[in-house]
Amino acid sequence: AGLLYESLQNKILTLPDDVIVYPGHGAGSACGKNMSKETTDKLGNQKRFNYALQAKSKEQFVKEVLTGLVTPPQYFPKNAVMNKMGYANVDEVIAKGTQALSPAAFEAASNEENALVLDVRAAKDFAKGFIPNAINIGLEGQFASWVGTLISDLQQPILLITDEGKEEEAVLRLSRVGYDNCIGYLKGGFEAWAAEGREIDTVNTISAEDFVEKFSKDNTLKAIDVRRKSEYNSEHVIGIENAPLDFLNNYMASIDRDAITYVHCAGGYRSMIAISILKARGFENLVDVTGGFSAIKATNTLKLTDYVCPSTLL
Repeated sequence: AGLLYESLQNKILTLPDDVIVYPGHGAGSACGKNMSKETTDKLGNQKRFNYALQAKSKEQFVKEVLTGLVTPPQYFPKNAVMNKMGYANVDEVIAKGTQALSPAAFEAASNEENALVLDVRAAKDFAKGFIPNAINIGLEGQFASWVGTLISDLQQPILLITDEGKEEEAVLRLSRVGYDNCIGYLKGGFEAWAAEGREIDTVNTISAEDFVEKFSKDNTLKAIDVRRKSEYNSEHVIGIENAPLDFLNNYMASIDRDAITYVHCAGGYRSMIAISILKARGFENLVDVTGGFSAIKATNTLKLTDYVCPSTLL
C-alpha cells in the first residue's frame, strides 16, 4: 500500500483531471473495499470523491486502504500461479463440463469421482428441493467469488445442477476462477432427479415477520447472521451472533446441532449457501429467514445496534 501511495503521488495524480480511469475490479469484489459500480470515471472526480485519495500522508493512506480488509480468498494466490504456469484449454473444459448425465449416471459419477455436487439454481428454488449433500451457490449472485472462497481444491471434480440452458455459463464462470474440473451436469435438472423418485432434501424457511414475532417472544432463540463482519458491525439485530460465511468453518463447532437455528444474511443468497454447507455436514435443525436482514429491519420491530456508516464494508 505504501508503494501504491508513492506511485499515485509521483505519477498518476500528476496527470490531467480529464484522464479517463478504468477500474480493474468491480463493486463487491474481494480485492478491496468501497469500490464503485461505475465502469469508467475521470481522474479529477476520483481526486475529489475517492475516500483513499483524501489521505494527506502515506501512513494515513495505508490505514484507510487496509482497515477492515479480511484475509483474501484462498483462490487468489492459486489463480496467480495458474496465470504464470498455464491452464487448461477453455474449449476442452466446456466440452467436459457440459456432458449431459442421466440421474443414474450422475449418481454414479458422484460416487466414483468423489465429486462435489454444486447446485447453481436460485436460493428459493434450492430450498424447495435439492439432492442431499449438494451445495447451493446461485449463478445470480457473486457466484465465482463464493465458489473460490468456499471450495478449496481447484482440482475438485464438480457435478452441476442448473436451470435448463445455464450449463455452459456455469462451467465457463467456474473456469474463469480456476475450477476446470467440471465433469458433467444433470440432464433435465433437479426435476429429472425428483421424477425418478430419488431421495431429495429441502430447507425449512420462515418469513421475516414470523421470525421477528418468535424472536420478540423468546430472546433465547438461536440465530446466526452470516454477513461479513463489516456488515454486521455496521448494523445488526441485538442478540444475534455473527458467523461470516467466508469463515463458516471457524464457527461450525459453536452451532448447536440439536437446537433449531435461524440463519440470515442480507437478502437470502448467502444464508442458503451457509445452510447447504451445514446440512452437508450433518446439521438438520436449520431455518432460513426469507429476505434476510433487509426484511427483518423493514419490520421495524426488533432492536438493532446503532448504525455505523459502513466505510469499511467489503
